[in-house]
Amino acid sequence: MALMTKPDLNLFAVFDVLFELRSVTRTADRLGLTQSAVSHALRRLRELLGDPLFVRTGGTLQPTPRARAMAPAIREGLARLGEAVLPSGFDARTSNRTFTIAASTYFCASLIPGLIAAARKHAPGVTFRAMPIRTDLLGLLEDSTVDLALGAFTRLPARIASRTLLREELVWIAAQSNPLVAAGLTHAELLALPHIGFDPVRTFAPARSAGDDSLETPYLPEQTIPAEIHGSDLTPAIVYDVFTAVAVVARSDLVALVPRQLALSEQKRAGIAILESAEPGIAIEMSMIARSQSTSDAGLEWLKTLVEQLACELRGG
Repeated sequence: MALMTKPDLNLFAVFDVLFELRSVTRTADRLGLTQSAVSHALRRLRELLGDPLFVRTGGTLQPTPRARAMAPAIREGLARLGEAVLPSGFDARTSNRTFTIAASTYFCASLIPGLIAAARKHAPGVTFRAMPIRTDLLGLLEDSTVDLALGAFTRLPARIASRTLLREELVWIAAQSNPLVAAGLTHAELLALPHIGFDPVRTFAPARSAGDDSLETPYLPEQTIPAEIHGSDLTPAIVYDVFTAVAVVARSDLVALVPRQLALSEQKRAGIAILESAEPGIAIEMSMIARSQSTSDAGLEWLKTLVEQLACELRGG
């Protein structure tokens, strides 16, 4: 069937999200549409292209070969269209733009306050919206719902640009009154003691098909730790963020593995101590990520530069 002269671009926006999420329900939630509207858009696309595009397999929608071949070009085309309608210039002093940043608890504590403070001086009309890192982060970056994300990430696809901001060391902490503070135990010995585990956000990610990286979940700093402390018989407390871990440690006999800078900033207020060891600490890279095609957005480039300057200050550079 021949294509119509002026295809509805909204149909391809639905296709792009449906290809990523493989679910009519979740696509409707992402786009703010009803499920019937998404189903109607899919039906129109099938008629337009003469291909089923998605077939239901094992409870999910799996793309046909035609859909897989189309998907990269459609995603790139939508991204270019979005960039084309952005303002050509950006003046931080007069802009009233809102930037959405997905950030781990580490960056919410260490960098976001400085970012907002700096903007209040040099870009008083700019608004920042901070949100937690979610399992659908990659999709939120690509459809510009999120402008950039800050955290510790691994296994990112090539379509996401990443820049390392700093390297952080993970250290064990205990309550200041805990006898372990002076014990000088090794990492292995501490793992053999009751300690706090972390239940990673990716536990709640939807199932994904083999070979599909669209739902690959980036790690959070509190998740970039040895797998054995995510949960075991020696983890009587399991939490999802480092601030909860610090609070629990301060009032119990448990220990936890957290970023050193956060431990240093919290030790006096929370009543915790760092368990120093002769062993080298566990190092993780803290990064900033965004869509690779976002470099033509002058406002976003301003934001990236400001974030890098603040990260340099955190490094002591």
